[in-house]
Amino acid sequence: MDPVGTSGVFSLKAALRLCERLKLSAAQTEALFHAMQTGGAARRALILSPKATAKNYQPSFPCEPRERFSWLPEKVLLPEAGVNPVQYADYEAGMYYVLDLSSCWEGAALSAVPRAPERSLDLCAAPGGKTMLLAARFPLQNHTANEVQARRRGILRGNLLRCGVEHTQVTGFRPDQWAEQGEQFDLLLVDAPCSGQSLLCKGISNPGCLGSAAVNGNAKRQRGIMLQAVSCVRPGGHILYTTCTYDPEENERVISYLLRRFSDWRAEDVPLLAAFRSDLCDFPAYRLFPHHGCGAGGFCCLLRRLP
Repeated sequence: MDPVGTSGVFSLKAALRLCERLKLSAAQTEALFHAMQTGGAARRALILSPKATAKNYQPSFPCEPRERFSWLPEKVLLPEAGVNPVQYADYEAGMYYVLDLSSCWEGAALSAVPRAPERSLDLCAAPGGKTMLLAARFPLQNHTANEVQARRRGILRGNLLRCGVEHTQVTGFRPDQWAEQGEQFDLLLVDAPCSGQSLLCKGISNPGCLGSAAVNGNAKRQRGIMLQAVSCVRPGGHILYTTCTYDPEENERVISYLLRRFSDWRAEDVPLLAAFRSDLCDFPAYRLFPHHGCGAGGFCCLLRRLP
C-alpha cells in the first residue's frame, strides 16, 4: 500500500500501528488508509446563525436530505456536493457558519444535556464552531468563548460578530487561570488541541501527526487541560470533550485518566450516537471514522459531575 497520497507523505508504519491500537478490522484499516491517501473525506455542513433564524432564512443553493443524520439539530444543513457555501454573499452577511460535518457529529453529544445551561464556557473556542453548535441546540444565556492565542481569538471574535451571536463574551485565559478564578459553569466545551490526524483525510498535510512525539505530547497537554477544567464545573454540570484525531491516547485514555482521578465524574450515555460507541473503553465514548460518510472523523465524550 502506497503511503503517499494527496494529503502528503505519512509514515506507513506509524499508520499501521495506529490501526492496531484502534483494533480496526482489515476492511476498516483499508478504508482509513484510503481516506488518508486521497484526502477526500471532508464534508461541508453549515450552522444557521441567529441572524438567519430571525429571518426564517433559506439558502439559495441546494441542500441534501437530513434523514439519515438523525443526530443533527434542525439548524444544521448539508449543502449538496460541489456547493461551496463560503462563495455566496450570505456567508459574509453572517447567515451561516461553515464547518466539517464531523464537528457537527461531535456536537450531537449535547443532545444528552437535559436542559439549557445558564452559564457555559467554550474553553478552546477558536474559530467558533463549537460555540455555534451550542447555540444551535440551546439559547445562549451567559456564554463565554475563550481562546488563549491572540490571533485565533481575533478570528473567533470576528466569526461570532459576523453571525450575530449574542449573550457571549470573548476571553483569553489559560485553563489554570480559569481554575484559579473559582468560577463554575453548567457546561464546559473542551475541543482539545490534538495531533489532528483527521486533517490527513481532508487533504491537509500534517507531518508527524501519527508519531508518538505528537500523540504523547498532545495527550499530556489534554490531561493538563482537563485537570483544570473539572474544577470549573458545578455539581450536576457537564463537560463535552472532543478531538479531531483518532489515537486512543488522546481520546479514551484521557477520559479514563480523568475518571480514575475524580470519583465524582461519570461518562454519560448519548442515545443519538449509540451506533458510534467506542469499543476501546468500558464507559460511553463515541468515535467517527471517514468510512461512516459523515466527514473526516473525530471523538467525543460527555462527562457529568455528580451532584
